[in-house]
Formats: sequence, C-alpha cells, structure tokens
Amino acid sequence: MRRSGSVLLRSLAGAALVLLGGCYRSENVVPLKGVWEYRVGFEPAWLDQQTDGSSRTGYGPLDGSPKGDRQSGAAPTDGWRLAKYPLNFYKDERFYAMAGHITVRRELPADLLERARQDGGLAFRSGITADVSRYYVNGVLIGRLGTEQPYRSAAYQNIVADIPVGALHAEGPNYLEVVLHSEGDYHLALGGPSIAIGVAQDLYTMHWREELISFVLFGLYFAVGLYHLLLYVRRRHEVYNLYFGLLCVALTLYWFFRTASRDVVFSDHIWIRSTVELCTLFMLGPLMIAFFSQFFYGKFGIPVWVEGARGGLLAIAIVVSPYLRQQTILLIWQLSAPPMMIFIVAYVAWAALKHKNRDAMYLLLGILFLMLSAIHDIFAAQSIINTPHIARYAFTIFILGIAGVLANRFVRVHREVEELNQSLEHKVEVRTRELQRTLNEVRALKVQQDGDYFLTSLLIKPLGGNFAKSENVDIDILVRQKKRFHFRRWNSEIGGDLCTAHTIELRGHTYTAFLNGDAMGKSMQGAGGALVLGVVFKSVITRTAYSSISNTKSPERWLKDCFTELQNIFVSFDGSMLISAVLGLVDDKTGLVYYINAEHPWVVLYRERQASFIENELLLRKIGLEGLEGHLRVNTFQMKPDDVLIVGSDGRDDVALGMNERGVRIINEDEYQFLRRVEEGGGDLERIEQAITSVGELTDDFTLVRIGFREDRPIMFDEPPARFGELLEAGRAALRAASFELAEAKLLEARSLVPESTEVLRELSRVALKRKEYLRAGEMAAQGFMIDPGDQHLLFSASYAYKLAGRYDAAVEFGERLRLRDPNHIQNLVNLADCYRLSDNRERAGKLLDEALKIDEADEHAGRLRELLGSEKT
Repeated sequence: MRRSGSVLLRSLAGAALVLLGGCYRSENVVPLKGVWEYRVGFEPAWLDQQTDGSSRTGYGPLDGSPKGDRQSGAAPTDGWRLAKYPLNFYKDERFYAMAGHITVRRELPADLLERARQDGGLAFRSGITADVSRYYVNGVLIGRLGTEQPYRSAAYQNIVADIPVGALHAEGPNYLEVVLHSEGDYHLALGGPSIAIGVAQDLYTMHWREELISFVLFGLYFAVGLYHLLLYVRRRHEVYNLYFGLLCVALTLYWFFRTASRDVVFSDHIWIRSTVELCTLFMLGPLMIAFFSQFFYGKFGIPVWVEGARGGLLAIAIVVSPYLRQQTILLIWQLSAPPMMIFIVAYVAWAALKHKNRDAMYLLLGILFLMLSAIHDIFAAQSIINTPHIARYAFTIFILGIAGVLANRFVRVHREVEELNQSLEHKVEVRTRELQRTLNEVRALKVQQDGDYFLTSLLIKPLGGNFAKSENVDIDILVRQKKRFHFRRWNSEIGGDLCTAHTIELRGHTYTAFLNGDAMGKSMQGAGGALVLGVVFKSVITRTAYSSISNTKSPERWLKDCFTELQNIFVSFDGSMLISAVLGLVDDKTGLVYYINAEHPWVVLYRERQASFIENELLLRKIGLEGLEGHLRVNTFQMKPDDVLIVGSDGRDDVALGMNERGVRIINEDEYQFLRRVEEGGGDLERIEQAITSVGELTDDFTLVRIGFREDRPIMFDEPPARFGELLEAGRAALRAASFELAEAKLLEARSLVPESTEVLRELSRVALKRKEYLRAGEMAAQGFMIDPGDQHLLFSASYAYKLAGRYDAAVEFGERLRLRDPNHIQNLVNLADCYRLSDNRERAGKLLDEALKIDEADEHAGRLRELLGSEKT
C-alpha cells in the first residue's frame, strides 16, 4: 500500500508537470535499445565495472545455465554475454520457469552526462520487467520493483526513477545494471519499447504526456461507449448500440491495463490483474462481431456464436489457470486473432459489396486500419517487432468512421425530412380531402344502414309484445337488444331475440300462448331470423283464431304442429339460420303449462322467494337443424297460485365480469348465477336486469318473459266434508273386495259431495273396467283428465278404456297426447300400437312397437303384440 500511494503521488506530480511544463526536448531522451550484456546469477562485485574484469563474449542466442544459481548466489562459470534488446529470457527453454537471478547491464551514452550536469540530473524509465527487479547505476541502487525476502512479485510493472549525479563517473564508462529475480512462477524478462534514459525534466514530461494522452483517449472512448449504451436504453430496437457501447467500454478497460497507472489499482496482485486483463481481451472479438452482425444484418449470425464460444472458452481457461499457463493461452489467442480479424474485414466488405450498404463502405477503411493496428500490436507483444502499441490511437479513426456513418444517416434523414416538409402541406390537404370523402361515404352508408335497421325494426315490432288477456295469467316482457341505433329523430334497437304472448282458445278452453326465441347472428342477420320466426308464429296464432280445425286441437297437438311448421320453414335455410326457443301454452284455469324447449336456456321457477330450474336436461336441438336428435317432447308443469316462471334468452348468462391479466374479457359460464339474480330481483324483470348489470356488462341480446299465475288473488280452499273421505275410503275397500256395485254406490255418493274430485273419477273408472263397462270407464277417466289435465295416469286410463270399448279414434288421441308428453312410456306405446293395429293401420302400429322394443325388448305385452302383428301379416 505504501508503494501504491507513492505511485499515485508521482502520477499526480507528473500530470501537473505535463500541464505546467509544456513539451519536452526529444534529443535529451535516449532509448536504451540495441545490445545489452547479461550473466546468469548475481554477485555484488559485478555491479562495479572498475573491479569487474570478466571477459565479454560475442552475442547471439541467449546463453547460460539456469542451474548456476538456485537462491545461492554462486558465481557463474562464464563471463558476460551479449544479447539484443528486448531480453525475453523465457523464450529460451533453459530459462523458462527459472528460479534464480539474471544480471543485465548496458553502457550509458557519454554525451548525456554533460547535459545532466547542466540541466539538473538524469532519470531512467524501465520497460516491462519480470519478475522482481533492482536497478543500479555504477553499483548505486536507484530503484526496485518487488522484493526477494520476503518474496513479493512485481511482474510486468515498470518504474521511473531519478539517477543521482554522484553515481556517475566523470571518467570511464557508466553502466545501468538490472538484477532480475524469479521464484519460477513468473518469467524473467526486460522488454517493451518504453525503456529510456535522459534529462530528468524531459523524461518525466515525455512519460506523463504519454499517460495523459492515453487517459484523454480512454475518456473519449468511455464517453462514446456510455453514449451508445444510453441510446440503446432509449431505443431498444437498435441492439447494435448495446454491443458497440460494450465494445468501447471493454477496450477502454483493456487499454488501461497497458498503462503504468494500472499498478495504482492492482498493486502486487499480479494474477488478478492478468486474469481481468485477458478475460477483457478475449471478449473484444465477440462484441465486435456482434456489433457488425446487428449493424449490417440486423441479426445474430453463426460467426457471432462461434467467436463467442471461442472467447468464452478461453476466458474460462484463464480463470482456472496459473500465470505461466495463462501466457500459453494468450499465445493461442494471438495466433488465432489475425484470421479472425481478416474475417471481420471480409464480413463488413461483404455487407458493403453484396448488399450495397453505404454505411459499410464508409466503415470499411476505418475497420481495416483498426485491424492492421491490432495485428501490429500482437507482433509487438510477441517481440517480433519492438515498436509502441498503436491500436489505442487507431481506434480513434474507427470512432470517426462510426461518426461519419451516423452523420451520413443524419443527413439522409434530414434530407427526407426536408422533402417531407416541402410536400407536407400539399399531402395534408390531399389526405384531408380523401379522409373527408371517405368520412362522407361512411356517413352515407351509416345513414343507409340505420335506415335498413329502422325499417326492419318496424317490421318486427308488431310481431313481438304482450297481446295476452287473462284473469289468472299475468305476462310481462323485457327486451334489451344489443344493437341500438339512431335514425333521424328516432332511437331504436334491433336484434335476433323475439318475445310475444297471445290468448287462444282450444276446445273451449282459454290458453295463453307464449314464445321466447333467439335467432342466430347479430344485428340484421339475427333480425331477419326473428322476423321469420315472428311471422310464422303469428300466422299460427291467427289461423287458430279463425280455423275450426286448428282450434279443436289438443294443447299437445297444437304445440307439435306449431313446432313442426317452424322447423319446416327454417330447415329450408340449409343451416344458415337456426333458432333456439321456448314456446308454450298456459291453461288459464288450471295453471298447467305445456312447453317445448329447443336448446334454449332452462325455464326458471320462482316460488316462495326461491328460484330453481324446472328442467335438468337438453331434450331437443335448435329449430332449423335437419334430422333432429331425439323425439319431440311436450313438457308439462303445474303452476301453483303466486308461482312465477321466467323464460329468457342466453343473453341472461352472457355477462362480462371484467378482464383477466392478459386483457381478455371474462365471460360468465355459470348458468346458476341467473337463479341468484332472480332471487335478488324478487321475480321482477326490471329488478332482475339491475341485479345482472350490477355484477357485469351484457354482451348479447337480453330478453325475458315473466309468467305469473293467480298473483295477488285470494286463494279459496274448499275443504271437503268429513263424510267425503269416509265414502271414498269405503268405495276403495269395496273395490278391493270385488263388491263392484257397493263400490260404485259409495263413490257416486262421494261424487255428489265433491263433483270435481279426480280421485273419485279415477276410482269410478277402475270400477267400470272391472265390470267390463269400457265406454263408461273411458268417459270417467276423460272427465277426470279434463279436471286435472296434468294427470298422465288418467290420460293412459282413458286411452286404454276407449280401446277396449272399440272407440279407437278417442283411444288414439289420448294415447298420442301421452306419447308427446312421455315418449318413453312403454305401456302407452304398446297400447297405442295396438290401437293402430285394431284401426287397420299396421304400418304405424309397427313403428310404435319398434320404439317400445327399443326401450325394453323383454316386455311381455310388446312381445305378444309382435306375435299378433306377425300372424296377421301372414
């Protein structure tokens, strides 16, 4: 640390000397190159040329034996030998990894002595020395690098030291002696082009001027590197700025290692300094190729990965190797560097010639100059030539080339901007006219489109709405179409949903017919489907009102025919228009609901403040699909007073709940959420809508139909007299005991008390069957069914009894009604097939029998009927 502080003070003093003293006289500084003398080992007597009378031999290859001195100081067996500077002893295998001393000396120029006396003394600047070194003038110690005891290496450092005037001889030769010592871990060498002696003021000025110039260049390169790194931070797409910035910073760091100031930072940590220096050097090639690859080609080519792998492997080898092995790795890099540099020049030249890249042409000269200077420095490092390194100065030309390229790009961009400015006003006017014309066309098309929307909405409007009038059944409709528009002074909406309700009469009974349909498509396409749906349904309603054939149908048959007519119409669109819908009838007197669900959202029951679905499976596909799956099924549901049914399109579930982390809308997929909204809204449509929009945004057409039965009306409970129950139970007991006359008498008496009791009529039908009064059994069951149309047991009993009575038409009608309600009722299918057989319609009988056998092949009645049909056929 003491030596580091001394070096730092000298550095500051030298810099001040350069700034204050100006230039130096080059004739007062003499390089100490040429011929030197050396001897293996060290003896103090060798430092005094007056007493040293050893002979001097001719020079040529380095000579001497490293075995002559192994820390013992033993005298060599021969005298001084001559050798040319630089003195790289490690290149002779006899001195490679030598542990011991080598003493070298050189006679000082005689003409400097007089100048030294006139100008205030001499100074000496060493070259690069290794390992430990001591410097003498005529045996007087003037400086040292490192220490022998204790051993502290100072490999590849240099020194600038004053030479006392008193150490010089007035007569005779004066010698500079250098004693080199190594423990075998570092080479023995004295080299480098900077070794010199001269007048102290001139030599110090020269030394620190070189250092100052180096640091000025380093500061420039470092600033350029930081500037390009900042450009990359602001413009990430220009990746080449990153690699050029890193290249400048890495070169600045590497060239810092080639200055004397590096010893201030690393002191005697030689291995750490060498490792950092060489790793930095090996990264220069990959960074440079990466820069050129991105700058000229905009991508990383194979050369980038190859050079990166080479540099990375060498850097790893450096980190795990001792110093002497590091020098071998450095030699490998130096031998492979010239081909790599030639490749870089060819790489840029290819971009310039092949792709006609003008920037590459401008850079080519600077790159060529930089590569040649780098090759020169490699030769100088190998002592092939003994000249100062010049790459740090040549890099300035490369920087200027980059500046020229950037300036050229700026000029091109500036020229383009000027051209744009000259024609900008005209272009803006032309573009404005084009935009205005396009805007006018869009506006005209918008007006035309809104006109089409408006006219279509006028056609749909009379087809939808609540046209039902009933004392017991209340209908409310809510329609919120997704597409809303303004046409002239009207605000309206259009979509593919349709809601309508009408009052019709079938067989003297009043029904409320309702429809909630959703046509495929948006806006006009959906509206077209809704228009067709509304027209067909309205025509069925009108035909029912004015046709005696239509208004004598059963509710099941009416729904089937209505669905079939819709299906036949929409099948003709060949799949381009499909309809999901719920259409149904509500018996205004009993509250029995008949409905068909064609792939529409399930119907919701709101009863006693609880919401639930009255369905749990999909039974029918959409209207318009050819070859519908499954049987047409008419569902029934018995409403109670104050019950509310909610029928709605899929817009009730398609609610946007927000956005996920990727910015994609989250759509509700839980159909049970609608049940909670119904409960929150208390079964009121407006409040249900508010509850839905409070949790999300509607994304589709949203329509609801509310069906309420006997709401806010007093409920009359007619409790049957106690005698009624006694008579009914007595009749059942007599029936079980086969006392048919007594059973009939008791049941008739019970009927006189409660005329509309379906239980009594059911038991009377059973009594009539037992007495084989089949017509009367059928009539009793039919009367009970008229009172309670939801009782499917009475429906089957009426069909079976009429068949036995020979009333096949009535039997078929009741059987077909039950088949529409429950297509899988196997007893009804067998009975109905038998009715058709007895009516001589064997083809229909065979089809129904096949359906029954598909349900249960082992059914006994179906098997017997199959035998009958087979025997009749033969």
